[in-house]
Amino acid sequence: MDTPLLDAVRSISVRDWVALGQVLLRIALIVVAAWAVSLVGNRMFRMVIARLLRTASEDRADRLETLGRVFGNGLSVVVALLVGMLILDVLGISVAPILATAGVVGIAVGFGAQSLIKDYFSGFFLLVDDQLRQGDIVQIAGIDGGVEKVTLRYVRLRDYEGNVHFVPNGQIGIVTNRSRD
Repeated sequence: MDTPLLDAVRSISVRDWVALGQVLLRIALIVVAAWAVSLVGNRMFRMVIARLLRTASEDRADRLETLGRVFGNGLSVVVALLVGMLILDVLGISVAPILATAGVVGIAVGFGAQSLIKDYFSGFFLLVDDQLRQGDIVQIAGIDGGVEKVTLRYVRLRDYEGNVHFVPNGQIGIVTNRSRD
């Protein structure tokens, strides 16, 4: 008893099966190579961070771990995008229109998320420049209090009355740190 699916499979020539096998092999090699790059890259980040953590104070250690996660996630996103484009290319789908569309969408999202991007860049430099740490007594954006948490997006600040303020890093212009020296 033959089915239409079996008839269709039988009608495919050996050359077509070989071509399909080659495409699947290329895709598998791309995925394996991407997995290896991601694994090696993340291990390298962890090794560098672990080496820096040996001599780091507790607050610097938190900062280094945050930066390590940021770089590791960034690497994973870049590798995933490259894998997607390479697989589409192997399948014969032109990536040029996709890249052009992504560029236009990226510009639109960039304008729309400008404050969010500003927050992340400002947070990155707050961490790198070591301007404030968890536990410091500071004045930020006109608010006096203790720093409870520093992230790439915001600083969580508790004022002297017990109120918690979330100050986006992009709004931090001047930091007065009363805990330093």
